[in-house]
Amino acid sequence: MTQWFFAVQCGSMLCAIFVSLSLFFLTPVAFAGQAGSMSQRAFIEQFASSRLEMPPEDSPILTSGSGRYPEPLNFLFESVFRWTPLGIPKKVNITCDRDFWSNRLQDTRLNQGVNLQGSLIEKYFKECESELETGSNGYVRNIVGMLTIKYRVHEHPFLRRVVLNLPGAVKLKAILGLKGDLKSRPFVVVRLGVFSNVENFKPERSWIISLFEQSPFNVLFVENMTSAEFIQNNVRVSFGGYDEGLQNIHIARMLTDPGEPISKVVDSVHMFGLSLGGHGVLFSSLLNKYNSTEKTPLIRSFMTMCPVVDLRNTMTTLTQKGTFSKLADLWGRDRLRGLESHFPQVKEYKAFGFMDKALAELVQSFKGALSYDSTVKLPPGMIDSDHFWELNNFWKYYREVKEPVVIFANDRDPIVPFAINSELLKNKKIEIASANLYVIELPKGVHCTLPITYDWASLTSIVSSYFLANSSAFKLQEQVISLPLQGPDWSETRAEKVMRFRVKKPKADAHFVQIIIDLKDNKGKTKTLSWNMSLEVLDFKFFNKTLTNSEQEMIVRWLYQNMRVRLQGNSGNNLLLSWKTAS
Repeated sequence: MTQWFFAVQCGSMLCAIFVSLSLFFLTPVAFAGQAGSMSQRAFIEQFASSRLEMPPEDSPILTSGSGRYPEPLNFLFESVFRWTPLGIPKKVNITCDRDFWSNRLQDTRLNQGVNLQGSLIEKYFKECESELETGSNGYVRNIVGMLTIKYRVHEHPFLRRVVLNLPGAVKLKAILGLKGDLKSRPFVVVRLGVFSNVENFKPERSWIISLFEQSPFNVLFVENMTSAEFIQNNVRVSFGGYDEGLQNIHIARMLTDPGEPISKVVDSVHMFGLSLGGHGVLFSSLLNKYNSTEKTPLIRSFMTMCPVVDLRNTMTTLTQKGTFSKLADLWGRDRLRGLESHFPQVKEYKAFGFMDKALAELVQSFKGALSYDSTVKLPPGMIDSDHFWELNNFWKYYREVKEPVVIFANDRDPIVPFAINSELLKNKKIEIASANLYVIELPKGVHCTLPITYDWASLTSIVSSYFLANSSAFKLQEQVISLPLQGPDWSETRAEKVMRFRVKKPKADAHFVQIIIDLKDNKGKTKTLSWNMSLEVLDFKFFNKTLTNSEQEMIVRWLYQNMRVRLQGNSGNNLLLSWKTAS
């Protein structure tokens, strides 16, 4: 039946024979879910351990959390304004082609010396600014766009809520995403922003799509210590980069510990931090050299989006500066439910003074990092103590960091102001003795909303290529299918017409996805080809018999990000479809 379909679409017996042979090799006899009894969830749960706990889905720690978004807002975000990103690449000039710049970024010569990777990324955004911009640049449009992405995290079979058990009896909730195979892949640990938990976090959902669905990585999305979930599940509370940086070291050790089942699918560890979560990622970039072996870095690379650099001044700005601080106070009061169980005094605060009072109580109660132990080496001269602000101002110790650190920052950020954060590093107002940290200042976007402001596919390609460039042992293998074209001389076809294709959302019980390619030459001659691509050749392993809506959308997004279509040969009578998967 499938072969006949292609014969009609291709319009020739030769094409039908070719496609039949291709399908013989590419289409499995049975759908992956029918090959055995293992489910998608069971695959993930085989990596559980005492440090990477996977409680039952009805466990209280997964069902009784607080600090979710208020239901009226949830209704607006999830029902009224929600939208589904597909990541369809924006048409750009060939000089701004994402593959060209991604390949340049992965050139091994950029791994030497100063952070040439960061400067190349900045060059891309500067030279191709007008090509990459989407036109969405207003505050409301950017922020609402990030908050209303349709994504059902807990309905996604490839994602699983987990609990990380760290020293000091600390429990961190996280989302683990695994591709479903046993290939050793780069592993990206994402630290979420202020108040963010893993139950219904919204601003960071775009990065699950980009880093997990559309890139070849396994991922771990970890809650922020300011989340009400963390406050509820832990006896002691804290926040800031000093604590989270230490946690990041413990997490990286767990992922690379040969005694941990999860280490089997970890090629290398990389850190990605957002907003307040970026502060801890920056501190862990300093800790990394003191907690790595001579030959092998514990963490291979670091990237942050709109990170906090100066924690004290940033918190002062948020709590004591006019109308914005009043709004932030109302929002913080709602998101930090349960804090009074740790600090009863926070019940007594002046009008719009909740955040200021909570911050003062937390700093006063600080007795050292929650997960500090002697196995983690601190920089010479730094001692774990009760000096909260001093420990979180770690820049005087920042020197000779070997692994690359890239910071993306918006110069009109109302939440993490550029002037008192990333600009301090960019203009060397904070002097650091390290050449491998690079700040990319972007004039467009509003506090971590780059996936709305810039072309989604290009941004994903650059971020993914940065981590790939620092994963030297990991290789991608190109898969290619050649389709013969009959009719006119297609060498005259306009390249931009060939590169555009459409992906049809697969049915729940399908084991293939349909790709439709429209060709048009300069004389107006048109041809439409349809290709049924087996799910077996994608960079995922599907175990369940039927696809959920989340998986169907994931397949479409992966193809828009990774499929390439081009002509081959002097006469242009072969159409090449190519994509890359983990080898």
